[in-house]
Amino acid sequence: MKKYEIVLILDPTIEDSEVDDKFESVLEILTSQGVKIIEDQTLDWGKRKLAYPIKKKTNGIYRIYRFNAKTQAITEIERRLRINEQVLRSLIVLYDPETERIAKPAEAKK
Repeated sequence: MKKYEIVLILDPTIEDSEVDDKFESVLEILTSQGVKIIEDQTLDWGKRKLAYPIKKKTNGIYRIYRFNAKTQAITEIERRLRINEQVLRSLIVLYDPETERIAKPAEAKK
């Protein structure tokens, strides 16, 4: 199993009380494919302005999950997230902690 990171952007018109339920449904998609979520590495960025409009929306609700999964599960996860109308965008990449450590000093220079 490899370690992956997924960035999710949900529709900002979702009521605040329903946001956790929507992310829970996304987690069900992940766990149905045999994914092991790394709980302490879940990042909730909340509502933020998008760099450009997506489906005529200028804001989105961001959350990042890190998880372990088999390579074969990724295509099915991506397919099911594309079908979900509440997900504006999603991106799954291989997670490399070394890259994150290298990026932090560069950010501090700004």
